[in-house]
Amino acid sequence: MKWANRILVLAAAVWLLQGVIPGAPESAQAQTKPYYEGKTILIIVGSGPGAGNDIRTRLWARHASRHIPGHPKLIVQNRSGGGGLRARNYLYNIAKPDGLTIAEIIRGTGLQHAIGDPAARFEADKFNWIGNLTTATAICVGRIDRVGKNLEEAVARSKKTQLRDAEAGATSTGAAIGKMVRKFTGLNTRQVVGYQGGAAIDLAIEKGEADMRCGFVWSSAKTRKRQWFARLGSKTPFVSVLVQVATKRHPELADIPTLIELAPDAEAKDVAEMLTFTYRNAYPMLAPPGTPAHVVKILRDAFWATVHDPQYLAEARKIGYLDDEPLKGEEVQQLIGKIVSAPEKSRKAMAGIVKEN
Repeated sequence: MKWANRILVLAAAVWLLQGVIPGAPESAQAQTKPYYEGKTILIIVGSGPGAGNDIRTRLWARHASRHIPGHPKLIVQNRSGGGGLRARNYLYNIAKPDGLTIAEIIRGTGLQHAIGDPAARFEADKFNWIGNLTTATAICVGRIDRVGKNLEEAVARSKKTQLRDAEAGATSTGAAIGKMVRKFTGLNTRQVVGYQGGAAIDLAIEKGEADMRCGFVWSSAKTRKRQWFARLGSKTPFVSVLVQVATKRHPELADIPTLIELAPDAEAKDVAEMLTFTYRNAYPMLAPPGTPAHVVKILRDAFWATVHDPQYLAEARKIGYLDDEPLKGEEVQQLIGKIVSAPEKSRKAMAGIVKEN
């Protein structure tokens, strides 16, 4: 019996050293296995390949796994259509709220909700907003051979020949800007919609299928189409900048009027400010409604850590993203709330503009 007792004592000592006791619950460490360990996150991009938000999302995805406990694999998939509408409806109504399907969908989610777009089968403030890759100044540009050197020339030329404004969807933010510019200035345009993202729109303009576009984010324009712009050093410039969408003029666009400046009265100014506000949330990332709070926190923390990761920032600078201004998920959630709760008068006025052909 003495030898048996000694063996049991020795065995217990070994078990204690190894942190294992037969019949006892799993260790705390085993019970807190990272949620994302061994899993894959699908990131849906609401535009076609090669657009500015697609490039930024893929950049983020290359670095995010380091900052997500469990280090899951990340896959990016494009789901274009309707200026992000198709992706929004999918994420809201079909995607499982388990944190394994998230999205990056360009600005406009809150706007489509606010104006009561009948095709928008979602409530923007019920999404779980993870963060925004950067705020943005947007521009309207036109082929120099069609619009001239500035907005004044474009308005004059459009009286003789109507300009074709290429946009992703009829209720996209780019289309809304184009319709406001038309209403505020008399620019004679006809919108051509259905393009699968910014890259497709750019190609249409280069091929001569369209004359102009609106909602082009300036930081992306500088990166993807630098050769288009005389102000960026091109010796054979292709487009002129007509309007910018910003609360104040961007230093590199100091001679270009803002949409707010063009507003003819107080009511128009309120609507222009509402749309301008949308561009503060230019490249947001979001998760389906109903995603567990602890998973949302993991994603928000990982988002913020990634956009401040030295390796991420170094690659961003190589691409040409030098002045990004990311926003935390909590701030984006508040921005969306403000957009969808804008005064009814402003929302109705915006809806009226968007519904114009």
